[in-house]
Amino acid sequence: MRKTLKSLLFLTFSLTLFGEDIDLIFTNANIITMNNPKDIQEAIAIKNGKIYQVGRNEEILKLSSEKTKKVNLDGKTIIPGMVDTHLHFLRYGLTFYQIRGNGKSKEEIIEEVKAKSTLVGDKDWIRGRGWNETTWENPQLPLAKDLDGVSKNNPVVLFRSDNHAIWVNSKALELASITKNTQDPEGGNILRDKDGNPSGILVDSAMNLVLDKLPELSEEELEKAYITADKEYSKMGLTTIFDAGDDVSIPLVQKLLKENKIKTRVNVILDPKTTEKYIAKKVLAKDSMINDKMAITGFKIKYDGALGSRGAYMLEEYSDQKGNFGNKLMTTEKLNQLVNNAYELGYQPHVHAIGDKANKEVLDSFEKLFKEKNKDNTELRYGIVHSQILSPQDIKRYKELDIIAIMQPIHATSDMNMAENRVGSERIKGAYAWKTLKDNGVLITGGSDSPNDYVEPLYGIHAAVTRKDHQNLPIDGWYANEALDIYSSLEIYTKNPAYLWKMEKKLGTIEKGKYADLVILNENILNIPKDDLWKVKPVMTLINGEVTYRK
Repeated sequence: MRKTLKSLLFLTFSLTLFGEDIDLIFTNANIITMNNPKDIQEAIAIKNGKIYQVGRNEEILKLSSEKTKKVNLDGKTIIPGMVDTHLHFLRYGLTFYQIRGNGKSKEEIIEEVKAKSTLVGDKDWIRGRGWNETTWENPQLPLAKDLDGVSKNNPVVLFRSDNHAIWVNSKALELASITKNTQDPEGGNILRDKDGNPSGILVDSAMNLVLDKLPELSEEELEKAYITADKEYSKMGLTTIFDAGDDVSIPLVQKLLKENKIKTRVNVILDPKTTEKYIAKKVLAKDSMINDKMAITGFKIKYDGALGSRGAYMLEEYSDQKGNFGNKLMTTEKLNQLVNNAYELGYQPHVHAIGDKANKEVLDSFEKLFKEKNKDNTELRYGIVHSQILSPQDIKRYKELDIIAIMQPIHATSDMNMAENRVGSERIKGAYAWKTLKDNGVLITGGSDSPNDYVEPLYGIHAAVTRKDHQNLPIDGWYANEALDIYSSLEIYTKNPAYLWKMEKKLGTIEKGKYADLVILNENILNIPKDDLWKVKPVMTLINGEVTYRK
């Protein structure tokens, strides 16, 4: 017996010393494992890109060999790699090379257009995004003539921050043949002046009249944008993203991952046009699974517009615009067809629904499918993107149907200056209602809808916990009864997204056998003042055990 025990001990020692070395050990850390609120550990061992063991300093250090790199973190906090479940990979990268209007005044944006017009060719398009008139000193929608004075020959197209409206100049209107006589397309609006002439703002499907004229970007421009975005994600502690389609280049992303030029895990939610192609060709989801670094799991379905541009589809008219109920971007029959197509081919429908009527009709569609197929959502894991304005009865239906709320906490603090004006004092009680959803047992995942809003996940966590902006206003928080605690906020950016992706056995928590996707923070976010959460910074990010960012 003694001889057998001695042999086993020798074998264990030999495996560790010869060929089974631990690659990296972090000690003296504050490890928030996300297994449960009380599971806080001190040290972690990483081997071959995966978590080998988590525990106390002494037991983890025993696993080390001469080849193991050991790092004393002096009390710094480790959390699982953070996940954004709804953003736009390429669009975000392009903001570093185009007009970036986020947080800027109308005058500042116009000056940037003026400067850009001196750098491009005489007839080249000037592109940009991020403007939001509700944050301007004079919160009025801009006009084509505001741009005409600085760019007469170059067509200009600037996306609003919600991506559901564009501001264009007269040259762009001319190239798109939009005149006083042009009819509004179904599901969209051409805003007009008092004489009926197009003002320069196109909403929802009307945007396509101009966007269809935009020239394609070169592969070099696309590659540069992807690589830039990827580096920024690691800097912010994002290790996985759900790329919400619209302009994703699947072959290029695969190529960049294969060449190790980008590191972030990418779960692709196919844009509507590509979705139609996959449906026509009957491409099964199981045949689209690539690997754990990149997968194609969902169909993006746009059902309504956005609240800021009054395109969200509402049960009752807008409080600040009588007679307007928003935009329904497809028929109910088309929605049901797409949801059924997603089921038949094995994809998850990620349905964009912001208004309360849009959410109701999407819930109806899901419920119809579940009854017809005799399925429940614990297996399918269908989600509604945004889940922004909900009626009280539909909040309960989210739980009854086990629908996942794919939300963006940062939207509450970005929208608080206009949201109540749009929907009134009663409907606002069901808006951005993550605490009520959680209390009703609904699983929530976090995201940003970047570049339509700040991509930093710690900004989202701050918004979820405080319901305040970065000046920490309003002092008591905006509808603070809907604030989450810090641990729950961490869950929606780590553990819950792994469940949505059906990757909970590989990602989302810090435990043996899972991928070493980790973020080291400069503060213990469980203990610092809540108002300081947005100031917390990653000092290191790891994906597959590889350091992808180091401050």
